[in-house]
Amino acid sequence: MCRASSPVDMPRALRHLIVVGALMATTVACSKKPAEPTPTETSRAPVIPPAAAKAAQDVAADGKLDPNDPRHGTRKLIGLDTPVFVDGVQVAVFRYGELPVIPEIALEGGGKRWRIADYLEGIGLDLAKIKSVHFHGNANKIGSLEGSELRKERDRFQFQFISGETGTPIGRWDTDGLKNEFNVHEIRRVTIYVKKPSPKIHPQKQCHVGADGDCTDEIPYSNGQVAKGTRVYLDGKMVGFVKRRNVTDDMLVGAAAADPSESKYSLAKLLASMGVDPSTIKSMELMAGDDVIARASAEQFASLAHSTYFTLPKHNHGKVRIRVPAELQAQEPGVGNKDALVSAMLLYKNVTPKERPLVAISEHTDLSVQLAAIDDARGRLGRSGEQ
Repeated sequence: MCRASSPVDMPRALRHLIVVGALMATTVACSKKPAEPTPTETSRAPVIPPAAAKAAQDVAADGKLDPNDPRHGTRKLIGLDTPVFVDGVQVAVFRYGELPVIPEIALEGGGKRWRIADYLEGIGLDLAKIKSVHFHGNANKIGSLEGSELRKERDRFQFQFISGETGTPIGRWDTDGLKNEFNVHEIRRVTIYVKKPSPKIHPQKQCHVGADGDCTDEIPYSNGQVAKGTRVYLDGKMVGFVKRRNVTDDMLVGAAAADPSESKYSLAKLLASMGVDPSTIKSMELMAGDDVIARASAEQFASLAHSTYFTLPKHNHGKVRIRVPAELQAQEPGVGNKDALVSAMLLYKNVTPKERPLVAISEHTDLSVQLAAIDDARGRLGRSGEQ
């Protein structure tokens, strides 16, 4: 039986040098069955912002990198967003910055973990109804937990993030005695089965089995949509995400611009289209990856939501740029209203979040969002994905 060691959290000063995490050497997972292959990455990474910017530029048009391109290694700098699907429909992104408000487990040395069961309930699922949870790792190898196993030992199954408060989510539980004893270390995707039958996992290859009897990397029961655009959460549950075609002219603030990427749209009307009444919100956080770049109280949000606007920059897959009032930002000398790329909006109505430090809006926070917007093609949707 193998148990993982406690992580060492990286200093906050290095947060922007781990924009997309997974840039440090990873430990190999252990299992009674052969563990998934762990990527071999140098522990001394190149200067990240220029390389990451180049990666973003390379894939801006279609979200793919040419595998024959000598710069293909920059793929490790992108694609930190880990999608979570329930019966083929995406319901969340599994990353530190978009965690629901759930209990933390403090570790020696200052690290922390969370329970898988708490996370699933935090994003709106009824644990009693879950048939199984599949964790897709590197090379799309799959580890899994039965719903009955989760309910029986909810304290056993924990997770953390590879760099403390950022980076790829990693599973922290032993597999001894489980129905599936394959251990996934780095979690690249999560698929959950509630109403649909759990897909078959190949007993030797540890993959989902397609109609031809061989491995498939398609998302089972997929409805063809992936939340690449800015996500909107209410009390931990994703209520929607921005798709360019769903931002309509009735949301315009003023006249449409000659360049569509410069047209201004009402934030309040966007939220209303997702069923959110701004007057009921007690607090709000704007996220750039795993950093909080703006925070509003109930009073601030109610007074500013109707005057706040956003634009839709080109090649960002629905990630919005919001005009952020100075009073909502980190209070640094000379701070003023700024435009910021936003990967997620966390709205709270009945839940009080743990207050995290604000990070000043900068080119680094924008870069976090640009990279999060990129599809790194880890597996395919059952149908063509929507933009």
